[in-house]
Amino acid sequence: MRIAADFFHNEEDAEDIVQEVCERMLKRGWHEGDDVKALLVRATKNLCVSVWRRQKIRVMEQLASIPEPEGYHVADAALLQQEGYEALTDAIRQLPPSEQRLIRLKCEDMGLDEISRQTGIPKRSVSVMLSTARKRLLTILKRKEND
Repeated sequence: MRIAADFFHNEEDAEDIVQEVCERMLKRGWHEGDDVKALLVRATKNLCVSVWRRQKIRVMEQLASIPEPEGYHVADAALLQQEGYEALTDAIRQLPPSEQRLIRLKCEDMGLDEISRQTGIPKRSVSVMLSTARKRLLTILKRKEND
């Protein structure tokens, strides 16, 4: 449960992951001598990544399906771009300070290796934290769009 909760930062998603891992393990079974804890940890991590990828693909498809506004002109483009920038800046301010820092470093075209060296955070952790931050940004922006 802790692995899934740390990955998604959401208790409900974590419970769904744990339930699915348990179902899969009961169907698969295990052999005498298997390290059941290690199998459960690996299965949980793998399922978290799979679910995250599916969610990411769904979000990207939703973003791609958003139609351009009618009467979209060059003058409107600058205004829409400014509004988008302001909304994104406001959304970034709502993130925890550690995620704000990583997003800003990434926006400065830094690679994962460089961000890792500068922050002292392992490269894999930087990648996961950035993914989480992006997901939170999308949630904030969607919430703001619906308001």
